[in-house]
Amino acid sequence: MLDINHILVVMDNEHLQQHALDRALWLAKALQADLTLLTATYESYCEDESSIDIETRQRIREALINKSTAWIESFIDEDIEVQVRTEVHWQKHLHDAVIDSMRHQEYDLVIKGTQPHSIVDRLFTHTDWNLLRHCPAPVLLVKNSQPWKHNRVLASIDATSTDDGHVIINDNILSYAEHLADHFETDLHLANAYPLVSVAFAMVPEVTAPDDIQRYILEQHQEACGDWARKFNINDDHVHIDEGDADDVIARFAHELEADLVVVGTVGREGLAGVLLGNTAEQLVDKVNCDVLVIKPDDGVKPDAD
Repeated sequence: MLDINHILVVMDNEHLQQHALDRALWLAKALQADLTLLTATYESYCEDESSIDIETRQRIREALINKSTAWIESFIDEDIEVQVRTEVHWQKHLHDAVIDSMRHQEYDLVIKGTQPHSIVDRLFTHTDWNLLRHCPAPVLLVKNSQPWKHNRVLASIDATSTDDGHVIINDNILSYAEHLADHFETDLHLANAYPLVSVAFAMVPEVTAPDDIQRYILEQHQEACGDWARKFNINDDHVHIDEGDADDVIARFAHELEADLVVVGTVGREGLAGVLLGNTAEQLVDKVNCDVLVIKPDDGVKPDAD
């Protein structure tokens, strides 16, 4: 059974509303977890290469840190029923502050508010984009402060992939989803998308598609999803399978089910290919109205994207 005891809340001062904190407080009370609120501040003219004298740089840096500390502590109400601490990091990028914090403290979950992303955000190393790739803990991206009210958790997996990496991440996704569904007494649903093979064959007209290949692929996915569903005690009518791009299919299921949370995995593509191609988790975040919990296959910390 998974335990969520320590939650890191990423506070972005560029957001007018701190939806992550609202969700974190609710989860912490329900799970009896403690919270760490984190933010970052930085000015390049306080660095060694600056022409400003050392004493002035130190005073400016101290003032900026004090200002950020006061800002983050202003969110702590005396009536908060959970243990809360704060951290202010001297970092240019907020995701670097998260990674730095996690070098000294283990967290079971990182929560951050999110807003719509563009290709420009990704090219300029958007905080969310880096967290999904490099954070050594599951990341919950919160879209709004509304409480979970429909009692539905939707877990998205790649059911037919049998390599070790996909098996591990599928198991992690469903374990985490099951834990949350059990704790909050919500329905757990499983979703899976499979490719439209006719489109692929249309691109190579010299190759003829075998008869009933689409039915064969569907049956493969039905069988694989059935195996995963039985392992995690998911009802047959809570298994949803359809053809198409994974992000589109999962987003549609999430909308139709009025899911409160989608749990999905990411392999975190690196480099420019990752920026341009993205992956299901990142594309899905901008297509659903509910929270998205992103799970990675390992806990390793990878270098930050430049």
